[in-house]
Amino acid sequence: MKPEMNNQEMNLRRQFDFSKATRGKFYSRYSKGHSTTILKGTPDYSDPLDSHKSGLSTRKMGERILESQIRAAGIQIKESLDDNGVDYYLSLESMRNVGKISHPVKLVTSSKETFALHKAYQRTPRTLIAYVWRAHSPSETSVYALTYEEALQIIRAKGYVNTVSWKEKGGYSVTNAGTELKQMLAPFRMTPERWQTKLRAI
Repeated sequence: MKPEMNNQEMNLRRQFDFSKATRGKFYSRYSKGHSTTILKGTPDYSDPLDSHKSGLSTRKMGERILESQIRAAGIQIKESLDDNGVDYYLSLESMRNVGKISHPVKLVTSSKETFALHKAYQRTPRTLIAYVWRAHSPSETSVYALTYEEALQIIRAKGYVNTVSWKEKGGYSVTNAGTELKQMLAPFRMTPERWQTKLRAI
């Protein structure tokens, strides 16, 4: 089992890609002595992930954004190891004394503004569908979280349940949300503070 990461490590991982790193590669050289060089000029503190140049996939970017927001909310988040369509399980720290309650999360992430729903999402009870929009621009991203029923209400209100895609293929997806859809999703836009309220309401 992977050890839990603290906020400092999460912030560090958001800024740098360690996926190809080798543990202990420079240990022997470092232990023999090292020096520090102070560079002149103005340092660049821009977020290196705030660009397609990061080389990370849209999926990975969305995962990092969601994980960062969840942890900032003081909520435990663990990746799902099961092949059941669930990506994460969330649990509130305050629930430890009364028995931990896991909330499954399905992640839908995109570089644009994709809102999608599939009938298969309802297989797991209490599943939250988390939408991460504009994943390659963390400074402009939006995160939404809806239960299957909440998302279905929007699909119905927009008339998407009458489409061939929904009726025959069991799902519907729109990649560029218009003004009306954004207004309908506004109550479900997440912040660290809203996550705790959302989980308690399920």
